[in-house]
This record gives sequence, structure tokens and C-alpha cells, in this order.
Amino acid sequence: MDGKQQFGLALAAAAGGLAWGYACHRGDRRVAVFALIQAAEWFVAYGGAAAVLASARQALEHTSDGDDFEVERVTRIRQSVTEPTGTDG
Repeated sequence: MDGKQQFGLALAAAAGGLAWGYACHRGDRRVAVFALIQAAEWFVAYGGAAAVLASARQALEHTSDGDDFEVERVTRIRQSVTEPTGTDG
């Protein structure tokens, strides 16, 4: 799923969370606060924060300030260790 689709899904989840939070706490005087917290929780849970951060990173990496270099991110490092046992075969 690309960034725009994920962000759209997260926004839809936030809207659902807002409605759900309002429905669950409609008798409380702090209904708006509870609804906003529920919307934020669902937005983050459905990848909205990751989509926002990915687009911010992409915007920073693609600025045209004269530097023509490629940014490479290392996400995993694998190390293989082999030890000779003294026996062949």
C-alpha cells in the first residue's frame, strides 16, 4: 500500500474513531476530548503517523539545494559467522 492510500485509510479510521469516541462517551462532559483521543489512537493504529513521517522524510530527501547524492537507509544488518571445526566434510 503506498503512502497516499495508507494516509487515506488512516484518515477514514480517524473519522470512525471520532464517531466511536463520541458515541461511547456522549454522556460525559468531556466528550470532545475522549472522541479526539480515540480518533488519534485509530489514526496511529492504521498507519497514519508512519505515512506522515514517510512523506516528511521524502520531502526532505528530495529538496533541490544543489546536492546530488543518493540517501541510502540501512534497515537490517545480517552477520554470518563461520568457524572452522577442524574436520573436513
